[in-house]
Amino acid sequence: MITFWIIAAVMLIAAVLCAAVPLMQRESAAGVSRARALSVSLYRRELADAGTDLGMGALSRDQYAGMRSDIKQRLLADTAGSPSLARWSTPRTATRAATCAVLIALFPSAACLLYLKLGEPAALELDKSLDDSLGFSRDMSSMSMEMMVSRLAFRLRDHAPDPRDAAAWATLARSYTVLERPADAVAAYAKAIALDPGDAPLRADFADAIASAGDGRLAGRASEEIAAALAIDPADPKALALAASAAFEARGYARAIGYWRRLIATLKAGSPEAMKVQKNIDEAVGLSAVTVDIRLADAVHIASDAAVIVTARTSDVPASTNPASALSAAVLPNTLLAERRLAAGELPTTIVLDDSLAINATDTLSAHQQVVVDARIVSASGANDLSGRGDARGLENRRASVVIAAPSP
Repeated sequence: MITFWIIAAVMLIAAVLCAAVPLMQRESAAGVSRARALSVSLYRRELADAGTDLGMGALSRDQYAGMRSDIKQRLLADTAGSPSLARWSTPRTATRAATCAVLIALFPSAACLLYLKLGEPAALELDKSLDDSLGFSRDMSSMSMEMMVSRLAFRLRDHAPDPRDAAAWATLARSYTVLERPADAVAAYAKAIALDPGDAPLRADFADAIASAGDGRLAGRASEEIAAALAIDPADPKALALAASAAFEARGYARAIGYWRRLIATLKAGSPEAMKVQKNIDEAVGLSAVTVDIRLADAVHIASDAAVIVTARTSDVPASTNPASALSAAVLPNTLLAERRLAAGELPTTIVLDDSLAINATDTLSAHQQVVVDARIVSASGANDLSGRGDARGLENRRASVVIAAPSP
């Protein structure tokens, strides 16, 4: 802070001197005499040129006499109009001194007002992010952040583990993150987690540090810490964001959408954060759409007025150790998720089913890992309907191939 004010004062003094010194300078008597001598020499030169023109016949004697008289009058006017140094120096010097006094008073005031208006005085305050309970000096003028972090690390390592030091280890880990030392940050977070395993935000930060040390990958240990954080606090924003990113990274778009929807529920509607999360949801929904290739089997003929109805249904069967429960679930009708109609004359064709075609906005294609796609031909003339079925598994560029051949059941 002291260095800042010293630099500011030096710059202010330099600015005042640049404005005041030229104003206080005045022309000397020698300077006035030189100016008068130069003026006289110019008039003499002009008079000599007129004499030369007279000798060459370019001027008559009357013209020469008139020009000589005019030069004399102008010379007298110039020399008479130049006041002596004694006459003009005193009042003009007083005016300049008053102007300098105004500038000297105005410059510092204007500079301070502009700094308070446009500057950031709070930036002069020392960084107080380290916990007050750590017990070491924060005098940044005598100790760099690197030295302070090293001192904290030595202090924590020099005594037996104490649960009360969890916050200090977390502070050390965050400091390592700022210093771009991800491996050291991971080690410090591990110490903090061991002392306070029930802190959800701390576990989320730990997962983030592990990912940073692993080139941004959230698989493995990072995913375990994310799951642990959500088990402690299912609504922790950072844990939800990391869980969604991990699922998206693993191409589990339905799970990613679920986490992002839980996250967006914790954010203020219309906020930049909520808009960013919604953009992520839209991208995942687009990736989880189902592309369906539909064609007729060989030697299949259809009526000219036939239409094709394409539907997507759930095929998820809940995991259960009870065979009776699994059987009852299997025989229940699957939920209709999306439907689209097209003319049979368009076959063969490729269409896309996405959440925009959802029958129920709360139960969409993107919410299911596996769906069953049916395509059947219906005819107003009463001809036998035909159908075909295909599965779409996973959530990465899902495709289903449907061949319409068999009579519909």
